[in-house]
Amino acid sequence: MLGRAQGPPCGLMGDMREILEQQCGLNKTNPVLVAVSGGPDSLALLHLLHGLGYPLVCATFNHRLRPEAADEAAHVRQAAERLGVPFVTDSADVAAYAGAAGLSIEEAARTLRYRFLFRAAREAGAQAVAAGHTADDQAETVLMHFLRGAGLAGLKGMSARVVLPVFDAEIPLLRPLLAWQRADTEAYCRENGLAPLYDPSNADTTYFRNRLRHELLPALESYNPRIRQTLVRAALALQGDEALLAEVIEAAWQKSVLEQGAGFVAFERAALESASPALRRNLFKRAAFSLRPGLRDVDFAALERAAALRPADLTGGLRLFVEGAKIYLAAYEADLPSAGWPQIGEQFSVFSDQCSAKSAQYPLGEGWLLTCDLISLTTEYCLLNTENWTLNTDPWSAWLDADVTGVRLRVRAVRAGDRFQPLGMSGASVKLQDFFVNVKLPKRARKKWPLACVDDEIAWVVGLRLAHPFRVTEKTTRALHLQVKRLP
Repeated sequence: MLGRAQGPPCGLMGDMREILEQQCGLNKTNPVLVAVSGGPDSLALLHLLHGLGYPLVCATFNHRLRPEAADEAAHVRQAAERLGVPFVTDSADVAAYAGAAGLSIEEAARTLRYRFLFRAAREAGAQAVAAGHTADDQAETVLMHFLRGAGLAGLKGMSARVVLPVFDAEIPLLRPLLAWQRADTEAYCRENGLAPLYDPSNADTTYFRNRLRHELLPALESYNPRIRQTLVRAALALQGDEALLAEVIEAAWQKSVLEQGAGFVAFERAALESASPALRRNLFKRAAFSLRPGLRDVDFAALERAAALRPADLTGGLRLFVEGAKIYLAAYEADLPSAGWPQIGEQFSVFSDQCSAKSAQYPLGEGWLLTCDLISLTTEYCLLNTENWTLNTDPWSAWLDADVTGVRLRVRAVRAGDRFQPLGMSGASVKLQDFFVNVKLPKRARKKWPLACVDDEIAWVVGLRLAHPFRVTEKTTRALHLQVKRLP
């Protein structure tokens, strides 16, 4: 007969209530889903939480990697039943999934296990998922991240409470036993009459973590007998540093992010230019995780390229590029906003006949409107309004010689090979694409940029430049005034 929870041999029980309530944020109203493999760590956690009066659901996942896995799941079920705790289970072919997804067995097992745990927690109305990770696991994790070249986020190790958005954006993962060593959980099981299972695959040094546990850590203990405790202390110190850095990053994020949407984050270029490269790296890393929640980490070399504020490809199909006063980190598949640009679909004709003054309006789409006014430049009009067309400084307004445009004016999008003569370049033409590059018009805005044309000849690159042959001169008697504006 299993009794109430006894204190662990290392006297850690007194701190457990504080850890559960303050660090883990648990209450006794909603159930906690406990991930139980049947080993001493998870079995001790299940028994301990039950003894402290928390409502629980016991969950185990069969990875189908060993013949005895089904029997182990049955053993966990019996342990839950003895405590009167509801039990849920599921299984999947981890090896097959790993091969199909191109993942290691360890990564595939973690992904499928966590998918099940958080799905089961959601179905049970659980406030959290609790796992039995100990200080030994923490030491191994920190060392493993160090060997893989992780930054601060990896070297700080595991936290007592964390949200993993790729699995669930609301239900946290809790690790209440991070202050316990594996020897503590084994002693706890002995004192409370628990019969833990020992997974033989934990001795298989084919797996990276097992090699680290059975080969590297014992070797390091010859240099520092307390290497595990040292790694755990380093993780705790770095968690404090990481929390401080998070405050700095949050302040910079609020200052520099202009817009977020499906698949993109837009930064203010000036704000990033005034930030240090280290802060830029962290901002881009945060943006990458927000766009790709499933990322485990972002390559440091990729972040270094991005921190230079030059076009770069990052991990997970993300790219960084510069558009004028904005810097985007975006997924390749993202449908980015037009940023307030006029864009045209089908071409259309604009009136310009031999009649008296006329006005007309033409929608360009996306809230943009083209207005046209045909004006006779009488002596009186010229005297009163000369500055309107000779000193025009509004880029969205153009005055064309209506005698030159005739009745052939139309508005269309860009075509391959387009050329035009910018105002002031009599007799010389430039490629339209070269002009776009020179005025720094973003690439994605060019294809559907509206052009006012006479036949196939460009008369006005809307909002950017008038063509020299169509300018108003002292000989002009009729002018076509075009204006493009965005409606409120």
